[in-house]
Amino acid sequence: MTDEQELKAAVRNTFNIVAEGYDNPSFRFFTISAEHMIACLELKGDEHLLDVATGTGIVALQLAPLLPWGRVIAIDFSEGMLAQARMKAAARAVANVDFLEMDMQALRFPDCHFDAVTCAFGIFFVEDMESQLRHISDKVKAGGKIILSTFYDDSFMPLNELFYNCIQRYGGEKPVPTWKRISTEDKCASLLGSAGLTGIRVDTRDIGYYLKDPDEWWNVIWNGGFRRYLDGLSTVDLAEFRKEHLAEVGETATENGIWLDVKVMYAVGTKR
Repeated sequence: MTDEQELKAAVRNTFNIVAEGYDNPSFRFFTISAEHMIACLELKGDEHLLDVATGTGIVALQLAPLLPWGRVIAIDFSEGMLAQARMKAAARAVANVDFLEMDMQALRFPDCHFDAVTCAFGIFFVEDMESQLRHISDKVKAGGKIILSTFYDDSFMPLNELFYNCIQRYGGEKPVPTWKRISTEDKCASLLGSAGLTGIRVDTRDIGYYLKDPDEWWNVIWNGGFRRYLDGLSTVDLAEFRKEHLAEVGETATENGIWLDVKVMYAVGTKR
């Protein structure tokens, strides 16, 4: 198995495990971010859209009500995440969205099929992001928009740095998040340009907020992508890790709580 296949398997496994807790309130930056992302589309209401790496459908389920004459096709390779998305769609009686299990590296759609594509916090999981973006672009009609979101370079600081350092103290290698490969406006613009898109713009928004206590930060770790860095810990070590790490996180608290620094970039390009 290649390194990329191992990473893909690890990521899929992590998101299957965390799916049930992925929509907890500590992760509300995903919902906030989706609102900004959708505003970039300037929808008319009759578009046929593709949402790549949909997760629990946060973007797709905000898009669907804005498309009274349109439809959203949302894909992900995690069965667990899709199960949550489908339950939310049913609970909200959203009928114009389809959630399909599909690897974004092998999109089974005709070329020039969709009016636009969204991909929230997903492109950086693929080693060759340029080829991936070209593959996505192939599925979009000429003149259609492609919108990516990703985290800005210093997002989650200093909490993530405390987490990574603690991982090292427990015998692991200091993680380098995959999103760091595309964590500046210049890198985002360069990626879209290299994939042949035009009219490129990248906007950065600060959507951070205060967590009420260290346990809310643990919710972010335990119910999201950070979780996979803890896979090698025994039950005893995990308990000690949590105690030690959250004590450090608690030291960053102010009278308002613990600041979760989240800056998100929205990169928009147009298919030639």
